[in-house]
Amino acid sequence: MKEKQNKRWGLLLISFLCAFLVWLGVVNVADPVMTDTVEVPVEIVNSDVLTKNNLTYEVVGKSTTTVQYEVKTTNAYRIRSSDFRAYADMTDMWSVTGAIPIKIEVLNHSEYLVSTPVSRSGTIKIETEPLQRKTFTIGVTTTGMLEDGYQTGKVTLSPETLTVEGPESLIGQISSVGVEINLDGKNADWSDSEEPKFYDANNNSITISDRLISNCKSVDYTMEILKVKNLSLDFDVTGEVASGYRYSGVECALKSVPVVGLKSALASLNTITIPKEELDVTGAKANIVKTIDLNDYLPEGVSLAGMDSSEITVTLTVEPLKEQEYTVRISSDCYVGANSSYSYQAEPATVTIRIRALQEELDSLQFTSDDLSLNVSGMGEGSHQIQPTLNRELDSAYDLLGISSCVVNVTKEQESAAETTPETTVEETTKASEITAESSKEAETEEETTAAATRHAVIVPPETTEAHQAIGLQTLFRN
Repeated sequence: MKEKQNKRWGLLLISFLCAFLVWLGVVNVADPVMTDTVEVPVEIVNSDVLTKNNLTYEVVGKSTTTVQYEVKTTNAYRIRSSDFRAYADMTDMWSVTGAIPIKIEVLNHSEYLVSTPVSRSGTIKIETEPLQRKTFTIGVTTTGMLEDGYQTGKVTLSPETLTVEGPESLIGQISSVGVEINLDGKNADWSDSEEPKFYDANNNSITISDRLISNCKSVDYTMEILKVKNLSLDFDVTGEVASGYRYSGVECALKSVPVVGLKSALASLNTITIPKEELDVTGAKANIVKTIDLNDYLPEGVSLAGMDSSEITVTLTVEPLKEQEYTVRISSDCYVGANSSYSYQAEPATVTIRIRALQEELDSLQFTSDDLSLNVSGMGEGSHQIQPTLNRELDSAYDLLGISSCVVNVTKEQESAAETTPETTVEETTKASEITAESSKEAETEEETTAAATRHAVIVPPETTEAHQAIGLQTLFRN
């Protein structure tokens, strides 16, 4: 049974082999023609016809075509798409539809083809639009941070401009072109190259179409790194303002400015001096406002850093002087060189001091009697005209215009009996008391004498003791 099955499979295999040999023999003898196709890209030729008219194009739909050809069956395996060239000539374009006939050219194995190959689609369609050529200045954007105390300086680019050519609609998408430079950790000049980037109106990076042609693929640059230093501003003001006015100072919004430069150039530089030729207040009666360009006073190799403008506004303040009077009371401590035997009384009891200065300074000035001196040395009894003087030295901001004079009345002080007769004894004092009592009785009968005694008693100081009063009356009656 098994042997019969094996014989059947063997006979079946032999039958298939015989059939194939018969087919092969028929094909080789008959060799029928067959139709086949390949996909071939379409080449656009004579596009300069559009370029000369400032036009560019874009293929609508497929940019390939199906090439149909006939070949004998035995040679069909030999044909490839690379054996054909499909092209469309712009000079044949139908201007109304934008269609161009596709032509097929056989490059290889033409001997195996039975007929002329053709394009099934027959045409390729294009759209045209204006061609634009635009030149952009290459900008620079930086990322990262330099080391502390340094700042970017001049950047040199090569080339400095870039030209792009292509369809107007695509060129319009480009707003600017630039290179990005990474500053991380840099503290010295360096050079490198970067591929230019394209940006839209919102400064977003965009990828340009293959239809755009740029004349620059890489930009070389050199980045300068400078040392940063703050310099204080010094103002050299000259001249005298008009009479009755005073120059009170310089006003400027900036006290110092940052500058950059080579380390050697900044080593000995600490200030920027604005010379007196720029700051003259001669004859001024009002504020003088000057606009100064700091670049004019920077040494070579040094420039301003981080400032929108190199110009500063300087105001030379000129204010009118005001006069003010101060009234000061004369106290007993004001008299210099006073004699204890005399008493001193000033008329009037106050003096007026006239000062000229700025109003703000006048408002802060005060005087007391301790600031006055009246020299009464060697003055005897009577009235004396005297000119008070100031004990204190006024600041240069104040002008002393004058101090009013006064009259000092000098009178002799009355001496007490105790002081003039210090050796008076108790016995003499008692005797004086008895005489006083006796004198009082006599005063009752003699009115004129009593009246005189009374008048003299009034001028006796109230603090006089009874003994002193007795001595005074005794002296009166003896006279």
